[in-house]
Amino acid sequence: MSKESENAEDSLFRIITNPSKTLANWYFWLGSLGLFLAILNLIGEIHPNYRVSWGGLLTFEAWNKTFEHKDTAAAFVASDAIFMTICGLFTFAGARSLVGDEHWGVWISSMATSEWYKDLVEPGEGGWSLVLGTWSMLASIVTYFYWGIMHTAWIDPGIYSWSIVLMGAGLVMRMLSSIEDEE
Repeated sequence: MSKESENAEDSLFRIITNPSKTLANWYFWLGSLGLFLAILNLIGEIHPNYRVSWGGLLTFEAWNKTFEHKDTAAAFVASDAIFMTICGLFTFAGARSLVGDEHWGVWISSMATSEWYKDLVEPGEGGWSLVLGTWSMLASIVTYFYWGIMHTAWIDPGIYSWSIVLMGAGLVMRMLSSIEDEE
């Protein structure tokens, strides 16, 4: 019986440390977003009036307040280092799983030469679901960055809501475009 529980724990650890391609994509992009937000917080550009305490945010204010006024809050605290380390590990684990240890240059060049932009105008094999899904994902990213730059409000729940809905709809439409019809 203990053999089964050891295998379950081992396989869970393996799933977390060697994620599938889909999970690795999530690791990479969420880790990158977290690092981006942490850097904005350190330079004081995450919100016009506040600094974020990642320890307070992730513990639902059990340890300390999530938002402190810029004038009174410390510029760097331990929770910043912990949050950046966790995000860095997620980014690294995702990239390592997507690329493999020896193919970093190939992965970076494939991102630079990707032709995803063709999905914006040419239905091709994926059909209109692929086009609409790509536009929705692009609208999500543009909306979030526009709002963040124009209003210095990178942590606004309203813009998160819009961005997540657009991104989720885009991902679902792109996945639906790859499903083959069975007759």
